Parts: sequence; C-alpha cells; structure tokens
Amino acid sequence: MSRRLISRSGGSAAAGYPESAAGVRDTLPDYLRKAISPHGGMVKGLMNISTDPGDPALYLSLAAPANPKYLADGQYGLIDYFASGMGYTLEEANVSAVAEAIERYCAAYVIPDRLQLASWQELGDSALHPDELPLFTKEQYEQWQFPYQPFTEQTRLRWIEGRSLTSDKPKWLPAAIAWDSYLPQSEEEAAVCFGLMTGSAAGATLEQAMIGGLLEIIERDAFMIMWYNSLSLPRLDIRDTALARPFKELLDRNRFDLTVVDTTSDLGVPSVFGLLKTRDGKVSVGGSARLSVEGAVGKALMEISQLFIGNKMQIYSRGIPSLLPHQVTDYGLRLPYYEQPFAYEELMFATASSAVRSVQPSPKISAGSEAEQLEYLVGQFARQGLEVLCVDLTTDDVRELGMHVVKMIVPGTVQLPRSENERLITSKRIYETPVKLGLRAEPISPALLNCSPHPFP
Repeated sequence: MSRRLISRSGGSAAAGYPESAAGVRDTLPDYLRKAISPHGGMVKGLMNISTDPGDPALYLSLAAPANPKYLADGQYGLIDYFASGMGYTLEEANVSAVAEAIERYCAAYVIPDRLQLASWQELGDSALHPDELPLFTKEQYEQWQFPYQPFTEQTRLRWIEGRSLTSDKPKWLPAAIAWDSYLPQSEEEAAVCFGLMTGSAAGATLEQAMIGGLLEIIERDAFMIMWYNSLSLPRLDIRDTALARPFKELLDRNRFDLTVVDTTSDLGVPSVFGLLKTRDGKVSVGGSARLSVEGAVGKALMEISQLFIGNKMQIYSRGIPSLLPHQVTDYGLRLPYYEQPFAYEELMFATASSAVRSVQPSPKISAGSEAEQLEYLVGQFARQGLEVLCVDLTTDDVRELGMHVVKMIVPGTVQLPRSENERLITSKRIYETPVKLGLRAEPISPALLNCSPHPFP
C-alpha cells in the first residue's frame, strides 16, 4: 500500500518528485542549494505546502531525496520518499526539509567497501556482542516465515566499524543496524533485523548531528516505555506559556483537544509526547526530547502541526481503510489506523492523568556548547549503564557540502518498530524503568504489554 503522508521523519510515496518552486531555493544557504538537482542531485526537488485559514502560522516544505536503489546495486533504497520540514519562517522550513532529505539519502545508501563479513566469534571484543543488542523473542523466531535469524556469536553477517563515545574506542557494529534499510549482501550473510529507524541525524557539524541522533533515541525510548506499559504520565500546563503562542490555533477548545505529556525517563533528559484530537475524533501526534522542557514542547507542537497540516486529505478522507493491529506493517499505515472511527480511544490512556506540571526553566546545559551538550548526553546514558555508539554515514558528495550524517546507536534502548509483527520487546528497559521510576510496583508481564500499534508515522 502506498504511503501518502507527510510524517515526522519525512513523508512518502506519491509518484515522481516535486519540482522546486521559483524562488524556493533562494532561501537556502549556498551549501544546501548545491545539493538540489533533478539530474543527479542528492536532493531531487524542493517545494512548499500551502496552509489553510485556521492553521498555525507556520511554513511547511517538502524535499525529495535521491533514491540509492537507482544509484547502486544491492540497495534496498529509501524508506521515506519525501522529507518534510516546518519552521516559523520559509527559510527554516526549507533548511529543515533539505537537511532531512540529505539524512534520508545517506541513511539508505549502503557502502559495501566499508563492510566486513564475519561472526562475532571471529571479531571478538572489538565488536558489539549479540547479547548487548535486544532483538526478537524466541516466540517470534519460531513464527512461520519470520524473516530474521537469531543473532548469536556464530552468526555470520556484515559489520561496519563505528566508534564508542563512551570508551572512545573503535567498535564493529552489524551493518543492519547502521543503515535505516539494509539488505544482506550475499546468501552467506544472515538477516538479523531490517534496520533501526532511530538515531539517524544530519548536522552542519559532527557534534550537532550526534546530538540530534541521541535526542531522537531518548525521545523514542521514553515514549515506547510509556506505550508498552500503558502509563498515564503527568500533563504539562502549556496554555499560557510563551512557547504556545505560535500554536494558538491548536489551543482552540472549540476545534481541538491538545495535550502534552511529560515522558521524561530515568535518563533525565526532557522528553514529551503531544496528542491533538479534533472534535470528530481525528488525531495528530508529535514527540520530542531536548535539553530543556521548553525546547521539547516547542518541537513536539511543531511535529503535531506538521502532521496535521500536511495530511488533511488523508485525515479527513472518506476512504480510510479498515485495519487491524497486525496489519500495520509499515509507518505509513499508522496514521490511517488512528483515523478509523473510534481508534483514537486506544490513545486516550496517554493523556488520562490528572497530574499537571508546569514547564520548568531551561537548565544551564541547554545553552552550553555542542561539545558540552554531547558530553552531557553521553554521561546521562553512561549513568544507566548504556554505551553510546556512532557510525559516520556521510557519503562523499554530502561531505563536500560540509555536512555530516551519523547513525547513533545505544544498545538496550527501546526501539520504535516499523511493523507490529516485528516488535522489539526484549529490552530490559521496557520492564525495569517504570519500576525504577516508581510508576509500577513490579515489572509488567510481556503478555500484558500494550498491543495497540504505536501512532508515529
């Protein structure tokens, strides 16, 4: 089924590519303008999406990354065929969309020359041990035609050399978790997972990209812990704050219910989940982690606006498909699932808490240098016994622009699954973190995990 939506991580599947509108590229800095060309560019085109009266006064842009599937052999290609960006100005929206498109391009472009075929047993302690990477359950592996094999010390697969920011040492990592979409390069290579769609990030500096990837990991880890445990966490009082003013249209109680929930986990980095519900039961969602609560709330509201403005045709379509949870096998099916009549009720636990918190002032680290912020984030993970790993995914053409694209990996954190049939529920954090935070008296049983599809497209 085609994906026809603008997602928080890029949108997808309308045929062809958008042409750059006249003057659109003039708002971009030179280094990003060079990336755009319908003939061989890493970004095929850029366009702006118009808003309607009653929408937040924001700008929404759409960029189309080049698809590695058509550029080199052995590539699965893009997961998201479009990347979207939103901002308070046209320039912010365009820069965000193009940077997102470059990230998607690099995160899908597998470079075989960097890979080594081996087992962990052959590589030894210089590689990530299989026990450190929570993947699938015994029951999942036993399912008929389950596409993945257990990852053991003897499993032969291709590895790529990354670096541990925790120990400041090189480390071999499975290629399957370094790129968003990875195919085994030969029959002798085992398939252990499709790819982890979390932690990819682009930046004007290497540190900026690393910070972005780690914040995404924190946000999704915190959200999925809440989701699997069906936790009702405290709401944030944002209505009279300055950060809500650009989104005042979403605060109109005659049209919407808007709730922002504090999902901050044991990592101590502010993380939030936002849910917008129209009076006729249509929903949009957003989430974010930032070094301040204000920053996290602002980004989550931006994501909610982005999803709502960019997907009205689908949200209000009369042809919403009928979907059961096990049929949600891709990110693009999640918005249609929750636009079905009464499906929004499966989200209501997340906003049901009667506890309300104010938005706290920004801590000093939120104004620190990129180096200080990165060191702080690595330290927060280390306090919970989690190692921070990085793979530089920057292709040569992107490096010439002066940009950096990385995949940040923190083994043990909870993943946002692509398919409900491939949920990754073996992370100890799902079960132990709510107890550690005093949200549960004892760990939840795997049989009692929330089985509704998560809502993020």
